[in-house]
Amino acid sequence: MKKGEKKKELKKESKEENHRVLFEGYNQRLKDLDPELLTPEDEISLKEAFRHAKEVLKTEVLISWFIGAAEPFYRSATWEVLLPIYEELLDIAEKELGPEALGTAAALNGLGGIYRYMGNLEEAMKLYLKALSIREKTLGQDRPETGDTLSELGILYYVMDRPEEALLYYNRALEIQEKFLSPEDLGTVRTLNRMAFYYQGMEKPEKAEEYFIRALGLLEKLKEKEPENRRVLAYTAGTLNNLGVLLSEMGKLEDAEERYGQALKLQEKIYGNEHPQIAQTLNNLALLYFQTTRYEKAMILYTRSLEIMEKLGKTEHSGFATTLNNLAGVYVQKNRHEKALELYTRALEIRERILGPDNPEVAKTLNNLGELHRILGQHKKALPLYSRALKIYENTLGPTHPDVGTTLNNLAGLHESMGEYETAIDLYEKALDIIEKEYGPDHPYFKITRNNLLGLYEKMERSWRE
Repeated sequence: MKKGEKKKELKKESKEENHRVLFEGYNQRLKDLDPELLTPEDEISLKEAFRHAKEVLKTEVLISWFIGAAEPFYRSATWEVLLPIYEELLDIAEKELGPEALGTAAALNGLGGIYRYMGNLEEAMKLYLKALSIREKTLGQDRPETGDTLSELGILYYVMDRPEEALLYYNRALEIQEKFLSPEDLGTVRTLNRMAFYYQGMEKPEKAEEYFIRALGLLEKLKEKEPENRRVLAYTAGTLNNLGVLLSEMGKLEDAEERYGQALKLQEKIYGNEHPQIAQTLNNLALLYFQTTRYEKAMILYTRSLEIMEKLGKTEHSGFATTLNNLAGVYVQKNRHEKALELYTRALEIRERILGPDNPEVAKTLNNLGELHRILGQHKKALPLYSRALKIYENTLGPTHPDVGTTLNNLAGLHESMGEYETAIDLYEKALDIIEKEYGPDHPYFKITRNNLLGLYEKMERSWRE
């Protein structure tokens, strides 16, 4: 080797070694990241680790490494970071491995998930179907990777409001994934949870409960083998929480309280006393206490949830605004109206900042503020709040959505309080029509609105007699 060539080779080796050292350094910072507690520094570490990994890792290894390293960012919905990297990763895979390689399928699958979450559903469909085709051709139909893509297609079809196709893909996925269940491969549990959400959305709560319990049964078996496996414990806590929400919606409040308690105990074991997941479970349990008129307990848990989020710097977060909103509701029940007003106002400001002024969650807080002002007899303050909430719901959810019906009922009650009976009757009748079409005549919302209207007719009849 000539002197110049040797020098060039040494320079290349030195440059490669620098990339390797830097990659290992950044990669070390990515170990054991918590999706709920990611920082801008973590995002920089992922970008830099990928930049250097491209120079030192073989393409198959690069893809496998990145999918693992990206998981916390994926779970925290950090799409603006992940999207350009995944697009570059797919480009590398297709050039280096070919368009039909397994590594390319893995990149397609990951990018498909990002497009799905970002609402680019047609593009997500193309990527998932291409990934599925590669995996079925190369691995066959009975491999966990194939099952994973089938499950992703299931949730995509569900989001696209194609429930029959969603169920078909979920069942195909489950048939494969159940054969490969392990602490490292929780695809079965993930699909069972998705199927539970599917049935919950299809208003088949008993079927949803069955799938959540089935997922918990599998997780218990894994816990027997590895009782301290954090991943298994975290999935168990999440599934318990999901089941608690479902049971609460079904009116099985004692069972829901038990599941929330189990989830909270596990989360405190995994995360300690301060974590966003714990704050969420506290919020769910507090809501249950509120529903069962245990207001003091609800107040304690909501307050603790807020304190956790404040300590973790999560005050500009939709979950924080939700808890403020819920705690304000407790203060309304305790007749502490000034405190409720303060919390509702703060929740509204946060939601408008992070979600925009025309989001349904903003409308929810406007509705609550309107109701508080109505209780206080401040009708002129309540009217524009209800009216704005109604406009947001009609524009975002459509004129026949149940939330439109609820707001019309509230607005009717306000006009009734103001003595504007004809306007109130018109609004009550519109609300009844919407609520009956959505829920039927036996639903509590329908009965409440109908009773409001009948009560107004009786009031008007008495005034005529007098």
